[in-house]
Amino acid sequence: MLQVVLSKMVVKKVNKFLNQKGSIAIMMVITAVILITPVVVNFTFDTNIAKLKVYNIEQKAKAKLTAESGLKFAMARLRLYKEAYNYVQNNKALKDSVKPQILDMLWNFPFIYPVPITNKTSLIQKQGLEKFHEEVKLDGNLTLSIANISNKINLNMVRISLLNETEKKRDPNYQPPTEDEMKFSVESQLFTALKNGIDAKLLVDDVFNAKHSGIEVNNLVDILKLNITDPVAAETMENSQMSLFQDQNSQPKYSPFMSFSEVYTLPEWSDDLVALVENEFTVHGAMMIDLNQITDKMLKLLFPEITEDESAEFFKYKNDPDDPKHFNSTDEFKNYVVNIGHLMKESEFDTLMANFKKLGVQFGPTPTLFKIISSAKLERGSYTITAYVTIPTQPEPRKQVQNTENQTSTQTPQTPENPSTPQPPAAPQTPEKPETKTLLLNPRIVEITVS
Repeated sequence: MLQVVLSKMVVKKVNKFLNQKGSIAIMMVITAVILITPVVVNFTFDTNIAKLKVYNIEQKAKAKLTAESGLKFAMARLRLYKEAYNYVQNNKALKDSVKPQILDMLWNFPFIYPVPITNKTSLIQKQGLEKFHEEVKLDGNLTLSIANISNKINLNMVRISLLNETEKKRDPNYQPPTEDEMKFSVESQLFTALKNGIDAKLLVDDVFNAKHSGIEVNNLVDILKLNITDPVAAETMENSQMSLFQDQNSQPKYSPFMSFSEVYTLPEWSDDLVALVENEFTVHGAMMIDLNQITDKMLKLLFPEITEDESAEFFKYKNDPDDPKHFNSTDEFKNYVVNIGHLMKESEFDTLMANFKKLGVQFGPTPTLFKIISSAKLERGSYTITAYVTIPTQPEPRKQVQNTENQTSTQTPQTPENPSTPQPPAAPQTPEKPETKTLLLNPRIVEITVS
């Protein structure tokens, strides 16, 4: 009996010891799990973040390739426009029948990929689009637009005029340009645009009035001139604006603008002042102003005496929803100015255009400066390319000067019937005036930004 009692006591002691050991082991395991869990969670989180970063980089790269493909497609369309335009210019029969408005259809429609299929799409069109989507290998969505911005004046022409004026001053018989000649310069156009914009803004914006009341427009123009002029030409200018650059710990650039955003960095040129002229001026492109893209401010620059009512009548005539007008030549624009709008006489219009042409500013129906926006999106990745493209015109051939030194006088041939009687000189033949035609060069990208 005693032996049984002792055996039970031993078993209880052993079970108690084992229970204590098991609890300790479980506590150790739980503690280890608690300590390891944050590490595992953090590792899993970092892994997922790294995975998302890799996916985003991959999608961004694919979107970039798609946007670049869109830019190449846009350049191909502009190249096609250039080839078609030159072909029409070289073919007199086509030149009379194919209007510039028709050629503009080669570039002026937007493009979206995938091309949307709607309920109005016919069965044949659906089949064609489905085949197109199968054959074209583009990742994501693409939106492409080409805008004609050939209605702006190139600010870099100020630099050219300053260089020419510096060269002329070296002539001892130099005569400064007259007031009538100066009013057609780009410098004068910039002054007029700034003054008109500031005066109009002061009347309606109290904040602008408080900030810019009494501002000197000549001062702003001189700052811009000093910044883009040549160092040699700058020596002949009054450097009273140099202190403004020094106050900003900067120096004038002494070179042409490469981007319009550089205007924002000029002293005294605040953002709201730049906004007054950014739609009328650029830093790119040949000076061919597209008459079909003319703005109310540009119209005011052309015809300073035009009234608000006359300007409104012009745009009412041009943008009539029932019968919109497209100027296919300078003569059509001239017809409105002289015969319909009665803005000036024909002789005054011809003189106006001639004066602008002398300074390198021409007007016509041909677009020469474009803004391309190619935007691609693939899931979380996106890429947008904004490019400014110019299509320069071919320069006119230089006039050949005839060398009269080697020309010998020829005697009038005598006739067999009366060899001693000289024949009357033949009437001089008036050479036919060659037909003037404007040919375009290949499109080229002059500025590009990405985002």
